[in-house]
Amino acid sequence: MPAKPKSKSNHPSGGKTKASKLRIIGGSMRARSVTYHGAEFTRPMRDSVRENLFNILGRACKSAIAFDLFAGTGVLGFEAISRGAVHVTAVEPVRQATVQIKKTIDHLGVASKYTLVSADAFYVADDMLRAKPGDDTPWIVFLSPPYSFWEDEETLKKLCNIIRLVQKNAPPGSVLCAETNTDFNLARLPAGDWDIRTYGITRLAFIEPGNVCGMNLPDLVD
Repeated sequence: MPAKPKSKSNHPSGGKTKASKLRIIGGSMRARSVTYHGAEFTRPMRDSVRENLFNILGRACKSAIAFDLFAGTGVLGFEAISRGAVHVTAVEPVRQATVQIKKTIDHLGVASKYTLVSADAFYVADDMLRAKPGDDTPWIVFLSPPYSFWEDEETLKKLCNIIRLVQKNAPPGSVLCAETNTDFNLARLPAGDWDIRTYGITRLAFIEPGNVCGMNLPDLVD
């Protein structure tokens, strides 16, 4: 078990963020606001990076089930719903963050499409990321933890095991997107046909695990 999850304080500014407007970029809820007070305990993805992320996903969001495992503000899940995802399950352990996410759920009126789990993603991922017999709905999995989690040996191993769970269980047509900073050695990710995009200090690593759904993957990363 890792220590209590650290806040997403590795913000590009290097310190406290200021309160700012956070808005959904595209889709049916375009320009609607997401509750965000600029607190240290979260690090929302920059708008320009988020726009590129969803441009790359394209139609993959439509009719998909999304998992946002380190939700922060929850904006990735709200963006996914705006672009056609049928349901989002977001996982966030920090109480201040979950309070904000709940406010946005009410503000946007998406309670029927958004499940918020107040928990450590490392605890719940194993049960959450299991294929359901007869359900071949594609997944979109967002893996955007604090950048420090990629550098710590224990949490890196757990993150890679989450990726392997998705590789093993996700239906065809699924996509996983992992966000790291440019200091992280991407060769340490589980093997796969990764599509890497770099935006300033941020890297997005995409993989389509459904192409190898059901393959017998080892449980641990070296």
